[in-house]
Amino acid sequence: MRTQLNGVDMARGRKPDLENVVPMKAEGGVPFEERCARLAADLKPFDLSEYEARVWDRIAPQLAMQERLKPHFVDTVAEYCRALMRMRSLRMTLHDEGETYTVKGRNGEQHKSRPEVAQLNETWRQWRNLTAALGLTPADERGLAAGNGDLFDNPFENLGG
Repeated sequence: MRTQLNGVDMARGRKPDLENVVPMKAEGGVPFEERCARLAADLKPFDLSEYEARVWDRIAPQLAMQERLKPHFVDTVAEYCRALMRMRSLRMTLHDEGETYTVKGRNGEQHKSRPEVAQLNETWRQWRNLTAALGLTPADERGLAAGNGDLFDNPFENLGG
């Protein structure tokens, strides 16, 4: 089915033949995805819990493919995994026990937030900072894109005169 906008055919050019696509290979003929998976496995910290390791196995190869998994970034990625699992655990606790509890005292009945609510909020802020640092959202990824310039670049150097 061809897409039309205001009566104009939007399909342009010949459709690609996906059988002709050859995966990128280098370094002894090892496919790029396999090299990235190996790098992620080699850099995986030994002290991740089972569930944190599952998050690592999902996210680290993707970061490696985008050249964002380097030995000096391992701790940042590991903390991302830990923060994500901590958030999930806190959410499960709040789901099971509720976000508030009631205390009866001399001032009558008071409704209070569980400490887990504040912990979840703080963990979410930490996780969000890590997603930004790793470029894990579309907006953050655009911010990390090459060609955005350097803080110390002179914006006027290409002007005539």
